[in-house]
Amino acid sequence: MEIIMRPGILAAAAALFIANLAHAKDNPPPAEQDQISATALLRELNLARENPKLYATYAAESRPLHMIERGRAVDEAVKFLSKVHPLPPLTLSPGMCRAAADHCSEQVAGQLGHDGSDRSSPGDRISRYGSWTSTWGENISYSQKTARGVVLALIIDDGVRSRGHRKNIFSTKFNYAGAAFGPHARYRTVCTIDFAGGYAERADALVSR
Repeated sequence: MEIIMRPGILAAAAALFIANLAHAKDNPPPAEQDQISATALLRELNLARENPKLYATYAAESRPLHMIERGRAVDEAVKFLSKVHPLPPLTLSPGMCRAAADHCSEQVAGQLGHDGSDRSSPGDRISRYGSWTSTWGENISYSQKTARGVVLALIIDDGVRSRGHRKNIFSTKFNYAGAAFGPHARYRTVCTIDFAGGYAERADALVSR
C-alpha cells in the first residue's frame, strides 16, 4: 500500500510543535493533569469536518493565540474553512486510540516527534491493534488544554509551511481516527491523533495490551 506520509510530509508533520510552543510554558505538568477524552477530540475533529464554516468563526476568534506568522496562518485558515466542502465524520477506532495512547505515554518525559522509542512509525503503532488499509497519517499537538484548542492549532498550523496537519484533518482519504491526550514534562500536554483510510480492529491485541 502507498503511504502518503512520505519523508517530506513526515518532516513537515514533525514540525507541528512549532505552532504551539510559542505559547507553552517550560514547566513540569501539574500533579493532576486534566484529561481530554478521545471521544471529545474526535467530536471536535468531526465538527470541523462537517461544519467548516462554523469552525472558521472559531479560528478567527483565536487569532491572538496564533501569531508566529503575525496572523497570516489564521487568515489563511479562515479562508480555507469558508470555502472547503463539508466532509463525512471520522469513525472512532479503539485500536487506533490505543496506538495514540502508546505514543503519548512515551513522550511524558518530554520527547517530541513521531518516532517511537523503538523507532516505530505511526503506521507501525496502529498495526499493533489492527490492520490499516489505503493510507495512514498522524498529527501531534503540544501545550493545548482543550479539544478545541488542539483542533484549532492543527488547522491553523501556525509556523508549519506545508499546513500538513490541516491537510490530514480535511483529507478525503481518511475515514478512521484514534486519539489520546496526556501530560508532557516540557510543554505540559501532548495530544496524538492517528488517521487511516480503512481500519479493522484486532480483538486479541486490544485485550492483550
